Amino acid sequence: MVGPVAPRSPSTTRFALGGCYRTGMARLTIRVDLGKGGALGPGKIRLLELIESHGSISEAGRVMGMSYRQAWLLVDNLNQSFRQAVVSKQTGGRRGGGARLTAWGRKVIERYRAIETDAQQAVAPHLRALESAGTDPPAARSRRSTAPRKRMPRRRRAPA
Repeated sequence: MVGPVAPRSPSTTRFALGGCYRTGMARLTIRVDLGKGGALGPGKIRLLELIESHGSISEAGRVMGMSYRQAWLLVDNLNQSFRQAVVSKQTGGRRGGGARLTAWGRKVIERYRAIETDAQQAVAPHLRALESAGTDPPAARSRRSTAPRKRMPRRRRAPA
């Protein structure tokens, strides 16, 4: 039996939540193609983590800013990508059902996070080199004008 999902490190959380975009850092994103049209990446892993913590596909989707249908389609895609289900759904009942991660679902998260951590450590010097070769520091970029560029009026063709 697999235990509860381990808490994410601050650096992993920053990358999963897109914090590196705000800081101007170079980053590595891991996507595992599973075949048969299935893929596993940071979005689906985050959805699984939220299902684990909230006990609901709809609530997990809401936290991520997506509809229940979109969240359900992603979960269904994951369930179809493996021989074992990653999420089991409970229907009906007084509390309206819910969802929970299976032991295999927790193992999928654990393995993905291990791949992500190993890859981050392996590429860290390369990412730092790319960052140091960047164009402007984030503060300089924010001082640039954000006003829309003026467009030249289109020339009209003379009637034939």
